[in-house]
Amino acid sequence: MRKFLSMAAFFLPAVLLASGGEGVEGGTDFVPRLVNFIIFVAIIWYFVAEPVKNFFTGRTAEIASRLEEVQNRLKETKKAKEDAAAEYEAAQKTAEEIIESAKKEAQLLAKKLDEQLKAELENLEKLQEEKMEVEKRQMVRKTVAEVLEELFKGDAIGMDEKKFVNLIMKKVA
Repeated sequence: MRKFLSMAAFFLPAVLLASGGEGVEGGTDFVPRLVNFIIFVAIIWYFVAEPVKNFFTGRTAEIASRLEEVQNRLKETKKAKEDAAAEYEAAQKTAEEIIESAKKEAQLLAKKLDEQLKAELENLEKLQEEKMEVEKRQMVRKTVAEVLEELFKGDAIGMDEKKFVNLIMKKVA
């Protein structure tokens, strides 16, 4: 095709200029101008077509590469978003587990403290009962000692058993 155009560009002016000069006698010079224009466009096409084609091909490839880069960034962003969402959900689950275990631990501690308090109260009650028992025994011994001392000091030795028991009961009460 290029050979044909270059041959046409080479021979066409010669054919047109070999005309009989109709343009001078009142005709128009439209056809020669059209031929010159076609030759000019063909020459421009011959020299400019390949660089323009290369420019647009390169531009298309550059746009395609940018588009691909943007799509890759979009995919990476989506993946990062999905990863972040998964991490967020995992963190929420971990937080819920921590809260749940803290509640259980608090319940166990409360139960343990309750048991310790009950045991402490039982120990205190036992100690109090033992202390009361010791105090009671000391009171009885003291009373018995006082009664016996009164008996030995006074004339109550000849006292019968009923009076002795009543006397002890009065002192104990």
